Amino acid sequence: MISGTFWGPDFNNPVNQQFVDEFEKKYNRIPSQYAAQSYDAALLLDSAIAQGQGQRRATSRRSWPRSRPRTSRALRGNFKFNNNNFPIQDMYVFEVAKDAKGRVSLKTLGAPLKDHQDAYHAQCTLK
Repeated sequence: MISGTFWGPDFNNPVNQQFVDEFEKKYNRIPSQYAAQSYDAALLLDSAIAQGQGQRRATSRRSWPRSRPRTSRALRGNFKFNNNNFPIQDMYVFEVAKDAKGRVSLKTLGAPLKDHQDAYHAQCTLK
């Protein structure tokens, strides 16, 4: 099977590798895309609260926590918010394959959409 999405458990960045290792130790399985998405959301909220001291405007900065290196700000890699608050992120193609431990997982084939943004962002009036 071939699929496409924004995250895979085999991504080679320190934040993702730590997340996958800790998730597998705790739950004895490979994390799903939903677990990764939730983890990224928690990191973003934590950073927004810390930077904005709880103010709602902190989430409007449209960037990932500045405390993380540019290449590993999120599990999924580079990420930022567009003018309409939708993400600008790479989109990847995966195939179902066995991982290094012989388990069925997703294997990254490539990233055909770099810094992908939704088609209607230019028509959005959000500031």
